[in-house]
Amino acid sequence: MSYESARDLPSFLELDRQLKVLRLLGRVGRKQAASTKTQMRELADTVDAFYQLLGDKHWIFHDHLSLTAVRAVVDTADGDADRAEQLLIEHYHDAEHLWLMLLPLRKLPAMRRRLDLVDKARQDYFDGRFYSTVHVLLSVMDGFVNEFETVRRGLHARTPEELHAWDSVVGHHLGLAHAHKTFTKGRSATQEEPVFELYRNGIVHGSILNYDNITVATKAFNRLFAVADWALAREKEQRHQAEEPVTWSGVGRQLKKTFGAIRQQAEVNRANKEWKPAEYLPGSEDFTHHPLYQQTHELLTCWTRRNYGSLSDLMTHELHIRHGKSVRSEVRRAFEAFPLDGFEIRAVRHDMTAAGTVLVTLNHSGGERVSAELRWVRENTQAHPCPEPMPGHWRLVFQPRVFLARATPMPTD
Repeated sequence: MSYESARDLPSFLELDRQLKVLRLLGRVGRKQAASTKTQMRELADTVDAFYQLLGDKHWIFHDHLSLTAVRAVVDTADGDADRAEQLLIEHYHDAEHLWLMLLPLRKLPAMRRRLDLVDKARQDYFDGRFYSTVHVLLSVMDGFVNEFETVRRGLHARTPEELHAWDSVVGHHLGLAHAHKTFTKGRSATQEEPVFELYRNGIVHGSILNYDNITVATKAFNRLFAVADWALAREKEQRHQAEEPVTWSGVGRQLKKTFGAIRQQAEVNRANKEWKPAEYLPGSEDFTHHPLYQQTHELLTCWTRRNYGSLSDLMTHELHIRHGKSVRSEVRRAFEAFPLDGFEIRAVRHDMTAAGTVLVTLNHSGGERVSAELRWVRENTQAHPCPEPMPGHWRLVFQPRVFLARATPMPTD
């Protein structure tokens, strides 16, 4: 069963019922209900408009997409599907946007095991090796779906009906199940003409030859996120089936949880709207008082003192989730090969609401001086990026091989 509209999602219908109860609680309740109703309508209209414009091109709206970005795509395209597709591809092909979309994938253990491959596909994507991106992500999706459920079958072996996503925007009638029909469509004759669809079977079996383009590669990332949402929806459906019947106290708890999530999203949207990128340089109080400067100074001081335990505490939650109790050993192995004698923080670039880059000079043992960039993300205890003033902490993205490999030697005095 697919959903004709985002308004048909079970959570949407349930929230609508809860709002009717809220309206009975006086003026404050009616005001909150009206505000929430407006946000619900905007969300549903955006999802439905996206699918109306891009569903036939087999693009899928998933939870990793920025609602603000999708609204901008829909509004700017003004009914032109080709223009909307180009704008959507540009959104994916922004390194920061794609990186932020990839972060939540670590929630799924079967996907977390494959994140190194996903990162290689991401590097190939930005280096223009689109054919490689497509093949790697197809293998990741097949392997993930095969491992995710006890029924051991990859994505290519699933029917569209098996990809219904309960209470998820990818379960839209123009969503994942709809796009899957071309994913598994067979191609026996060799085809040399350019294609712009993610024809998995034809690509993997070598009958489709001309798929090395940014459209197919971006659709591979789009499908990866949709498959992850499908997996989360399957887990959500199982929990729902095991839940006890709804009581009035249960409704109260759900209302509190729902409105808490809505308020949090409203705070994020407001912060994104008001925020402007900025660069801070030595010589100003804003430079030394910026939390990114302070976190970087603490991290590099720990590195200088060989205090790898405290250094590991400044890494993103992703690293701790991935390595568990062995996280400190992992950090030690990465950093102790590059002993640090001193450092200089040269610039702080707060280029996204919940992410920033710090430019530093590293003075390694032996007299080598290198210039490097440290990437930070501001995240909450659930490892979700969150801007100020929401509760959260700046954490270093653990990519020592990346920033050390990109570090450029500086001339000695």
